[in-house]
Amino acid sequence: MKSIHGYFLIAVAVLCLPLPAFCAKDPFAVDKANTVQVDVAKLLNDRVIFTAQDGKLQPALHAVDSGDQSVLITEGAAVLAQSGTLTALPNNDLFAADKRHPAVKLHYAQPDGGPQVHRTTARTEAYEVALTGQRFRQLQLFFIGAQGETPLMVHIYYKQGKVGERTTTVPDFYFLPKVEDPRWFVLTGDLGKVNLAGKMTEATHHYLHGFDLNPDPTRGILKIEITKQDSGSVLNFFGATGQVAEVSEHKSTHRRAR
Repeated sequence: MKSIHGYFLIAVAVLCLPLPAFCAKDPFAVDKANTVQVDVAKLLNDRVIFTAQDGKLQPALHAVDSGDQSVLITEGAAVLAQSGTLTALPNNDLFAADKRHPAVKLHYAQPDGGPQVHRTTARTEAYEVALTGQRFRQLQLFFIGAQGETPLMVHIYYKQGKVGERTTTVPDFYFLPKVEDPRWFVLTGDLGKVNLAGKMTEATHHYLHGFDLNPDPTRGILKIEITKQDSGSVLNFFGATGQVAEVSEHKSTHRRAR
C-alpha cells in the first residue's frame, strides 16, 4: 500500500504535465526576458568566417590574424567547401544560455554575406558601443584576438557622469583564459580553422572568448568605449550581450550601498 507521501508525489507529477506553471521554472527564464543583444551593426567592418546560404558559400574576406591561414568556418560551409574534418562553428550564431552567460546572438550568420566582426589590425584603435541608458547587472563583450595577447581598456560611461574603467588582456584565440582573471570565459571553443580557400589548416584548439564588464547595476549606461592598446595583435570584436538589472535588484543594491 502506497504512503500518503507517495500519492502526493504522483499527484504533483501529474499536475506538472498539463500545467507547467506548477513545476520548477526554467532557470534561465528571467535571463531570457531581460537579455539584451546590443546593436553593434554600425561597427561591423569585416568577414572572418565562411558561411553558407541557400547551398552557396559566403566567403570570408580576411583571417582573424594578418595572414591567410586562420579563418573560421561554419558547419554548413565546411561541407560545401570540402574543408576536411574539423570542429566548425554552428550555422546559427545564437548560443544558448548556460551558467556562465545568457543567450548570446553574434553576427556571423548574415544572410546577405555582410560584415561579421569589427576587425582591428592597427596597433591601437578606440571605438564606441552606444547604449540606451539601461541598467545592467552584467554586460559581456566577445572577442577573438590573434597573433598574441591584446592589452585592452574599456570605459563605461554612466548616465550620472560616472566613468568605470576596466583594464584586461584579451587571450590569443589558441589559449584558454587565464585563471588569474576570472572575468574571462569561453563562449565556444575547440574550433578548427581554414585558409582563405576554405581548406582546413587546423582541426581544433581555438576559442571565442567572452569578458564580464561587471557594471554598476544601479546606474544606467550610455555607452562603452573599447580601446585596443598598443599591440601587434589583431583584435576581432564579435558583439555584446547584457542582462538588464531588475527593479528589486536595483533597490536592494542601493540599500546595501547606503
